[in-house]
Amino acid sequence: MSVLTDTRAVLAHAALHCNLNTVDLPAAEAFYTEALGLLARMRSVSTSTDATPMGLGTDTASTTVFLYDHRGPRAAPALELVGWERPATAMAGPVERGFVALGFRVDALPATVARLQALGHTAEEIAPVRVQGVARSAVRLVDPDGVPVEVVAIPAGGTSDTDGAALAYTRLACADLERTIRWYRGVGFEVRARARATAALVLPEDPTFSLELTERPAPTGTARAANSQGLYRLALAVEDVTAAHALLAARGAVPDPVFIPMPDTPTGGFTVLFLADPDGTVVEFVERPRSAVRRPASPV
Repeated sequence: MSVLTDTRAVLAHAALHCNLNTVDLPAAEAFYTEALGLLARMRSVSTSTDATPMGLGTDTASTTVFLYDHRGPRAAPALELVGWERPATAMAGPVERGFVALGFRVDALPATVARLQALGHTAEEIAPVRVQGVARSAVRLVDPDGVPVEVVAIPAGGTSDTDGAALAYTRLACADLERTIRWYRGVGFEVRARARATAALVLPEDPTFSLELTERPAPTGTARAANSQGLYRLALAVEDVTAAHALLAARGAVPDPVFIPMPDTPTGGFTVLFLADPDGTVVEFVERPRSAVRRPASPV
């Protein structure tokens, strides 16, 4: 069946990046490169960009850095750090709903903890955390912007402690688990594991990443601005944004796709579709064909 008509083929096929807005880009970049071994593989400086689709006005300035682990851009998702300058990144307190933590996996924790401590980072031992339904030994760091970073022991073939950590998941707090699962299934995820108040979702074509949901009743807050400090949105690759938009629009109202220019990058920019889940958490579809996003058959 045509890639433009088969429902699953039209929806998300890979996790591209987790966005993190920072008040101090050099400090954030140094933390993730030093503590977790990520590498800056792409950088973009915006001096005047129309960010109206993001609610930030017609003239914004920012610097974006894409950090990748040892697997590289085609085989794994990135951490997108954005330092907003105009308007400045808005400092924020603890997040009750939305993306609340990043998760990285390592082959073994003891060597990783020893290395972190030698670098002066505090790695707090925490109770085992569930990743794709399996309880994993874990430690927690806190990055310069206050974002919790979980490091879990998940042995994987072909890696070693010298490879550094691999971005494996993000945690999402939601008000209604069933409603949230339905929404994410509608954009391409499937349920990998389920418990009373938690669930793990994955994209069928991308074994490298999971979305770990936790139901967390909390008072309804105000919507966060796109330049709010901390984890803000998740980018997912689709084959054709126009086809994905048509499919979602047939189910209900969705915004129109927009082009986000990045003239100083190899792609020149991306056509994207900004969506919001039932709690207002932002998910974006980015037009990246499967030929440009080659995920392995199993995590490496």
